[in-house]
Amino acid sequence: MLATLVPLFFEDMSVASYCLYAQKENMFEHPHLLGAGKYDGAGSIVGIEVFDSISETDLIDNCSIIIPINNISLFSNIEQQLTRFQGRIMLLLDQSIKPEDSYNKRIVDLKNKGFKLAIKDLPLANVEDYKTLLKDFDLFLVNSDTGDVVEQAKAFRKVLPSIDFCAENLHSKEEFDAAKDSGLFKIFEGTFFRIPINTQDTEVTPIKMNYMKLMSVINRPDFDLEDVANVIGQDPALSIELLKIANKLTLNSNIRSIQQATALLGQRELRRWLNTTLFNGLAAGKPNEITRLSLIRARFAENLALVFDYAMRKDELFLMGLFSLLNLILDMPMEEALTQVGVSNEIKKALVSGDGIFAPQLDFLLSYEAGDWQEVSRLMVLHDIEMHVVYDAYVEALKWYGNMFIEH
Repeated sequence: MLATLVPLFFEDMSVASYCLYAQKENMFEHPHLLGAGKYDGAGSIVGIEVFDSISETDLIDNCSIIIPINNISLFSNIEQQLTRFQGRIMLLLDQSIKPEDSYNKRIVDLKNKGFKLAIKDLPLANVEDYKTLLKDFDLFLVNSDTGDVVEQAKAFRKVLPSIDFCAENLHSKEEFDAAKDSGLFKIFEGTFFRIPINTQDTEVTPIKMNYMKLMSVINRPDFDLEDVANVIGQDPALSIELLKIANKLTLNSNIRSIQQATALLGQRELRRWLNTTLFNGLAAGKPNEITRLSLIRARFAENLALVFDYAMRKDELFLMGLFSLLNLILDMPMEEALTQVGVSNEIKKALVSGDGIFAPQLDFLLSYEAGDWQEVSRLMVLHDIEMHVVYDAYVEALKWYGNMFIEH
């Protein structure tokens, strides 16, 4: 099985919902799914196992969890399958649901049991037939891939005056701005949030400059632990966190100095901890999803190092994932951003020009998080990767991210 969680946003770029995208089988090993993938799993809800790996606090408080449902699984035991995230589940249906009495009764029943409802892929020509059915729905998805999303929304609004609209598949900042400025949409989805804002002058605060200088030092192949300890010692917050971590690693003695702590961790662990911690500092003030996505990419890339035959370079793959949105964090071109923090040439090649030895794994990460299961299936066949290995690597990355913020 393959599964990922795709974010949807409010106009202020806070997360409104996460939508489950899942596929039960490898499309290239089971070609019939290329034409009928939406019925994969039939009565069961494919991919909900991913929620067993995360706690409710791992996702943004009060955001909706969108679960795609087809005309078969609608009549399954949804209530028994979806027992977590009470009051937050939104069932996403499509035009396979017919405006008939049997469907309407089931939808009303689910609504009365606390489920929210959404619908997508409904042509304008059919909306009039669905008016009675849609009166209980909370969200209507308007697809920008089928035409100008604003013009579509204007036409839909004439028939559906009260339902909230979501603009989906927005691929550029311009598309997002147009949808937002129209005032017709409450929620937005697409790759637009990964597109950097092009500004001529970008001011970087002094503390972020210090973070980038420190990152450029620790990402050298060999660095002096004492030099790094001296820099950390000038930052009270970093010093406190480092001592906390070091003392967790010792059973019978207390670490009382930054020098002791850096020596205990060693270069590899110190580099890893500082990159993650400093990255969170750099990302302060940016949408939380940028940080979450970067950290999950980092761990996911590291977990897949073995299957891509780069087990000895998993630390580099971690950094590639961690810094894959650094241009958004620093509001500058990727090449310039990577120069600020210091990374290997192979990471630069993958993130700047999409080539080099790490490019195939980066392509895999991006296809997976977007739920592009046809491309993921092709790459798994090409690289002879077992599906369960990929799924386990992603789930472990979700768990790791959740555990990062738990105080022990």
